Amino acid sequence: MASVDLFDIRETVEDSTYSNHNNFPGKSQIYVGLEKSIVDLKELLFQREVTVVGVHCMGGGGKTTLALALSNDPQIKGYFGNNVHFITVSESPNLKGILEMMWEKIDGRKSPEFQNVEDAHIQLQQLLILRQSNPTLVILDDVWSRENLDKLLFEGPGYKTLITTRDSSTVPKTPSTRLYQLPLLGREDALSLFCFWAFGQISIPNDADANLVKEVQEECDGLPLALKVIGSSLHGESHLVWKKAKSTICQGESISDYHKEGLLRLLETSIDFLDDVTRECFLDLGLFPEDRKICTDALLDIWVYVRRIEWHDAFVHLIQTCKQKSIEFNHQSR
Repeated sequence: MASVDLFDIRETVEDSTYSNHNNFPGKSQIYVGLEKSIVDLKELLFQREVTVVGVHCMGGGGKTTLALALSNDPQIKGYFGNNVHFITVSESPNLKGILEMMWEKIDGRKSPEFQNVEDAHIQLQQLLILRQSNPTLVILDDVWSRENLDKLLFEGPGYKTLITTRDSSTVPKTPSTRLYQLPLLGREDALSLFCFWAFGQISIPNDADANLVKEVQEECDGLPLALKVIGSSLHGESHLVWKKAKSTICQGESISDYHKEGLLRLLETSIDFLDDVTRECFLDLGLFPEDRKICTDALLDIWVYVRRIEWHDAFVHLIQTCKQKSIEFNHQSR
């Protein structure tokens, strides 16, 4: 069977997000609550003396979504043109592979055969110094350590870097660097985002229990990832399921920088509504590398030949897993 569909495991909302909502608003609505942050970051990036901007907040706070929104902003595209490059770094990156990718994105040609990371960094830095071209913005998403970041930072005419990270200490403190803390969503924006994922619109439907919806949403404490996952898991569910969800997520402490288990508890709630087999299928996603695309053939082979699930049922579990919005359907072909 040919591999034609890919799944991108990400914690963020991207243009190719799979959805079973027929009445979803346009993708601009997904960026609800980020308008001010986008304006703030553009002001920083357009300052001549600024070459590095670091965006930080806790995990699930919307850093990647903000970076994606910024990369699609008309003013950013107007200034940087086609020289806006989005690169996911993650916790355990293949630095040499990332540097090769950066070379190919920036230069438009296949990278040389680098001996190692240091060689790649030296050659790419030389390229940026020698080339005279239009302004370039490289977005390094999900950077975990200063050690990794140092190997991915460069200087050059018109060259700027935007970093997203959970740890502000990852971003170097230099005269040309600016640090931006992304705030969590306010109550109104949080409700709009929650409704987007729960109902396919940015307000509470007339036939929904408004008080119950607000009570569940408020337990997410303005954290975009929690709003997305919990909202998605409750889409199309009965009033009884909503009440059960409220009871479950109200147990324990609220989400904060000091209570990461609060977020884990919320995410755990979202898969509690899956049947046992689908839940196990969902957990199989952890077998694959972080921030990598998974061929559906590989996933289905595990479920069919290892878990002994019938092909038809395997596809059903695949769709049920997609509905959780923790994986996203990409229609690209190989």
